[in-house]
Amino acid sequence: MIKANKISWLTAAVTLIGLMFLLSQSKPAQANSIPDTPESREIMAVIEKAYQLMAYASQTFDVSEFPSVFIDTQDYKLTDEQKSAIADILGVNLTDVKDTGYLTAMQMQYISMGQGLELLKIALENAKAENRNLTAEEFREVIRANHGQMPASSFTLDAKTKLVFESITIDENRAIVRYDDGAALQEAILVKVERWFIASIVPIWIHF
Repeated sequence: MIKANKISWLTAAVTLIGLMFLLSQSKPAQANSIPDTPESREIMAVIEKAYQLMAYASQTFDVSEFPSVFIDTQDYKLTDEQKSAIADILGVNLTDVKDTGYLTAMQMQYISMGQGLELLKIALENAKAENRNLTAEEFREVIRANHGQMPASSFTLDAKTKLVFESITIDENRAIVRYDDGAALQEAILVKVERWFIASIVPIWIHF
């Protein structure tokens, strides 16, 4: 009887773990709808160009072309911490960033990555000159000096990242796009101001 109870408990536990795993891996349902129109093709081209520019910026930290694909709107809400970092990194007053959005956030992200990398290089060179490893406190100081932002890592985006578009919904001058970039299912908001710009990209299912 005790043995049977143990087996029943084990079976229930395995079943529960299996269900939890399946739920954690469940992918949100998709509309799988992409209109075959010039508008849809233009929207996909803008997103693809954005990934090319991000791949380039992840290696060079050059964000000069970001305004050609990104735009600041109220679709992307910046946190107070992001606004403070943007003001420091871009060298502007905090009041000047209150209405900024995705474009400014993306510029700040890549500029801070580059600045952080330079600070990290200096810290590593100083430690090497003293024949020792970089300490955790020194690394934290690099982050503090970089306005709370992490320095660039060895990870860079691949310029040849293949995007799989799953749905595009266009409502006049606004579009919602879902696509997979190989690391996550993303949802992008685009707005049309003479042409299409990306106002926000947020992951809705991360899978790597």
